[in-house]
Amino acid sequence: MLPTAHVEFTWATLNLLQRRLGWFPDADYRWMAACAVLPDAIDKPLATFVFTDSNAALLFGHTALLHGSVWAAAWAGGHLPRALPYLLAFSGHLVADRMWGFAQTLLWPLRGWRFHQWKHVGSPEAIVQAYLKIVREEPKLVAFEVIGAGLLAWFVVDRQLWRPERLWTLLRTGRVDGRPCG
Repeated sequence: MLPTAHVEFTWATLNLLQRRLGWFPDADYRWMAACAVLPDAIDKPLATFVFTDSNAALLFGHTALLHGSVWAAAWAGGHLPRALPYLLAFSGHLVADRMWGFAQTLLWPLRGWRFHQWKHVGSPEAIVQAYLKIVREEPKLVAFEVIGAGLLAWFVVDRQLWRPERLWTLLRTGRVDGRPCG
């Protein structure tokens, strides 16, 4: 899934949980977006500039080890209830990327020290070419992106974000109702 769809699905899910169940009323949509793309924000620069010969685009940010460690740290620090929506956005990334199909990375290092091998992505141009290849060869991905755009449109309509003052409130406070987060 591309970064935009990660954010779109996350925001739509949060909006639905807030509207229907009243869950996570204090969640900050800006932080939710950041958490939803954090695994890629960790891995893509590493693949592009550090592990340039790894032939992998899914690295540490897509491992159960990292996600489990973050969840355990939140629990051990007594922050789990407050951090829960952000943790779900962070680890929901693994579900959206269908990581069960990339067990070499998901279960790293239990299945060896190498990550799932794909293709050379060790430069900015190679990353762009890799994303273009995925878009051309994976119709499911294109479908998810279209669905994500529809979910974003629903979120905008549902929260009346076409109104400049409401959009500005979201951007300024992270909330759709203008109340400060937390």
